[in-house]
Amino acid sequence: MYSLTQLHHFRLVAITGNFAEAARQANITQPALSNSVRSFEGRTGLQLFDRSQRPIRLTPVGRDLLARVEALLASSKMLEREMAQLATGEAGHLKIGMTAHSSASIGGAALGQWHARNPRMRADVTVAHTTELLRLLREERLDLIVGDARDLPHGPSDLDTQALPQHLGAAFCRPGHPLLERQEITFHDLLPFRFAGAHFPVAVLDDLAETFGLRDRHLIEIAIECENIAVVRDATMQSDLILLTTSGCVRHAVMAGYLRELPVQLKTRTQWHVVTRKHALHHPALPKLRDVILAGSTLPGH
Repeated sequence: MYSLTQLHHFRLVAITGNFAEAARQANITQPALSNSVRSFEGRTGLQLFDRSQRPIRLTPVGRDLLARVEALLASSKMLEREMAQLATGEAGHLKIGMTAHSSASIGGAALGQWHARNPRMRADVTVAHTTELLRLLREERLDLIVGDARDLPHGPSDLDTQALPQHLGAAFCRPGHPLLERQEITFHDLLPFRFAGAHFPVAVLDDLAETFGLRDRHLIEIAIECENIAVVRDATMQSDLILLTTSGCVRHAVMAGYLRELPVQLKTRTQWHVVTRKHALHHPALPKLRDVILAGSTLPGH
């Protein structure tokens, strides 16, 4: 099997037409370069140079091979650069998992900032419930997740977790909603209109029921559930449903006037954690992404 060094030596002789000059550019002795080229010819079974002429000329077969060799050497240099970037976390591919709320609230902004600083990186983002994200993380199908603290293991585990700042829950409706005609609005006033939102942990609904004195959390009827916040957001904009989410998830819709925040203090708090596997061989780019998510979670408007 021939080596990239032999291909390099063949190319130098081909473009200089002179073994001595090719050896000088390769920084080796002329006999060593001549032996390298002869060995290459022996392995290929081809005569690549017409040595009877000066300057040395490529044979027709040598001309055909030169174009392939130059392309291969160029690919090799590109591969070397990519491997160097992989080693420093400047290039590669990460698989990320986020909940519906974390992805809509902080995910896009954090990933945008991360990619702006690491433009050769790629990322696939899976949006799902925390329990599903944990399964994928443990199966090594995800590198990092941002999960709801209420669905994460408590106590010692196989995971490394870092807490993000808490986010308050809120209720939203479309402009012109019948509720907005009232002078005062309570949580009980929301119940007849039913709700839209992501798949909530049972603990969230239990907390709401306890906070507002409901005898049964099933009185909080979720009419439309989806892990895609855009779906429940748009459904709320086109109906009398009440959207339960964090302010960060729909800040742009509120600023544009497509949604109104209702003056009801839900008193529910959401806390996400950045989660990775302990003792795993992580991609070199992972710490940079984790740092950006941790910093981005406190951006204004979030």
